[in-house]
Amino acid sequence: MPAKIIDKIIEEIDKLPSPNVVVQRIIAVCSKPDASSTEVANTLMMDASLSARVLKLANSAYYGVPREITTLSEAVMILGFKTVRNLALSVFTYDMVFKNSSSGIDREKLWEHFIASAIASETVAETMGYPLKEEIFIAGLLHDLGKVVYDLLFSDILETEAKIAQKTKKNLIDIEEELGIPPHSEVGAKLLRKWNFPDLLVLSAEFHHNVAGNPNELFVNQVSMVHIGDVIANLMMKGASLSWGDPELSPFALNVLKVKPKTFLRILDKSKEKYSKAQEFLQID
Repeated sequence: MPAKIIDKIIEEIDKLPSPNVVVQRIIAVCSKPDASSTEVANTLMMDASLSARVLKLANSAYYGVPREITTLSEAVMILGFKTVRNLALSVFTYDMVFKNSSSGIDREKLWEHFIASAIASETVAETMGYPLKEEIFIAGLLHDLGKVVYDLLFSDILETEAKIAQKTKKNLIDIEEELGIPPHSEVGAKLLRKWNFPDLLVLSAEFHHNVAGNPNELFVNQVSMVHIGDVIANLMMKGASLSWGDPELSPFALNVLKVKPKTFLRILDKSKEKYSKAQEFLQID
């Protein structure tokens, strides 16, 4: 049964459209060591709708810019091209989450979990003094993409899992194991690999429930940050991620990052504060 399901998922994933040309170009530009903010702005300008929505986010309370940003060039100069790239990827992910006209799950709540995870993961990175917090933000945003794949391709499976999780007060990852269904973490990683997204994003999706199982030592700290961010998001909004059990915080991740209980609580409080300023992220239409 599991083998047949994963074969079917792989077959169906190949039918999912890749990010559009503009989003792909933004990712490519931002991956270049000599990337320029002008290139990012010019690429975004190729898509008027995307540009407008990115500007909306750039002017949100979350970033607290003292004056209105009116052009993409300004947004890149003030916020940095990696943040602007993240805004574009946030818009793309939002559209993907809400792509189905009908769904058996609460997609608005799931999106809230995505944003809370991104913010909490970024807050972990800030607290740890990690210099590339923008990378951790987007890894947190995309870590549960496998749930979106299930919703798009096998919505009945996800709806059944979610109902069982809520009724039994268990986490979705545990229900998947009990039912012999490939974990959403594996499914999300497969899609991100298909899109040729960076290893950090693939590994964060695949191992956010099993940090110690990550075979790539180069990304142990980063995947640990996303794991802790996911746990914090689940503490902030129980059930939004379709998991209803108590979040399981990995001792391995805490040890890797040397996060003490007092530090964890400080990150939780800071994440709640930052999330309260992120309302524009919840409606990016």
